[in-house]
Amino acid sequence: MKSTQMAVINCNAQTSANNVIQKLNQMCTQASNSSGRVFRPKDCQRLIIYLKDINLPKPDKYDSIQLISFLQQIVCYKGFYDTNLDYVTLERITVVASMNPTTTIGRHRISTRFTANVRLLFMDYPESEQLLPVYNEFMKTILSNPRFGGGKMASSTKRLANFQIDLYQNVKTKFSVDDQRHYQFTPRMITTLIF
Repeated sequence: MKSTQMAVINCNAQTSANNVIQKLNQMCTQASNSSGRVFRPKDCQRLIIYLKDINLPKPDKYDSIQLISFLQQIVCYKGFYDTNLDYVTLERITVVASMNPTTTIGRHRISTRFTANVRLLFMDYPESEQLLPVYNEFMKTILSNPRFGGGKMASSTKRLANFQIDLYQNVKTKFSVDDQRHYQFTPRMITTLIF
């Protein structure tokens, strides 16, 4: 969409509200109106701030995450208080975030105060029946390459796809995230077996 721009913030253990404010300063213009200062997108109609791995920032000794508290303020009140305690309103700015489950190493629980005020979407990895047609087509494409026989092995694609899916399921079962927190085997890793 031409009228929309996206700014990505890759979160880590030290990501704080200041990182979001810096990104807003880069991507927005500041204006004043009757209610105070306003941040508006600079070069587009709508700005999307995408926070990747939002549950990586480390909680403080009170078990709260400054970034999450800041985002809660933005979501609930459409703005925030800056360092001078002036209220800054956000216009035409949307915050989108992604995260992995808290069972994954280095991830922390997000406050239910925050999650109660946002829309949540959960996407799990596809089932074997859903992966089979995808990897069958993937294998057809690879085996049609002249380096791999130029399509002479096309009859083997379904067997190879089944093998890959079975291997994925077996490894995923053997090395579950619950038992070994440092393993996270995903369907994308199946494709690396070929190359």
